[in-house]
Amino acid sequence: MTVIATNTVKPHLGKAKLQLNNMLEVTKAFGDMGITARVSRVLFGQNAGCLVFSTFAANFTEAMADVQKVFSSEMWSKVQMRLDDNPASDIVMPLNLVRVAAGEMKPTHRVMNFRWYLMKKDKMPMAMEMFEEVKGMCEKVDVNPVLLTPVTGDNMSSMIIAYGATSLEASGKAFDQMGMTEEFQSLVSRAAEVGELHNGWMTVPADQ
Repeated sequence: MTVIATNTVKPHLGKAKLQLNNMLEVTKAFGDMGITARVSRVLFGQNAGCLVFSTFAANFTEAMADVQKVFSSEMWSKVQMRLDDNPASDIVMPLNLVRVAAGEMKPTHRVMNFRWYLMKKDKMPMAMEMFEEVKGMCEKVDVNPVLLTPVTGDNMSSMIIAYGATSLEASGKAFDQMGMTEEFQSLVSRAAEVGELHNGWMTVPADQ
């Protein structure tokens, strides 16, 4: 299991580069503290142009220990001062936790296509069965699927399936070679009986 802490910000007009550089500095500082952190950019979807900061832990104990380590550090005090003195963004989605319910994130597959379903928790077993079908299809086109469930935040009765690709071109090929097939579209139709497709977006790495 992986536990992910994530928040999304919208850079102020004229401060996109400053905001990205600030986030990259924090990413490096987190790395020095032994915490895996990544920055992504929303390319398509409602929050296109926003930046997403995420940290990754092996379990909840590690995730909470990381939060405690960060919030008690001198580095974080400096970040807070910088936010007060020279804010460069607005929070779009505040810091929240999600967990990987099936699959596993791969650092090689960071072009992410997200599909957010509103779904009651008692439907989760059906979603897990469908995920195994999706996984088999994705393996044929070098796509890494991951099933995510919220731990905190709004819309707790939901799940997110993320399709990771190695590049935008690879993601596009996956759309053509898998996403448009009758087999996949049939699965999408069955998924509509389990939950309502609420939102979709794509992100690309911003720290490479």
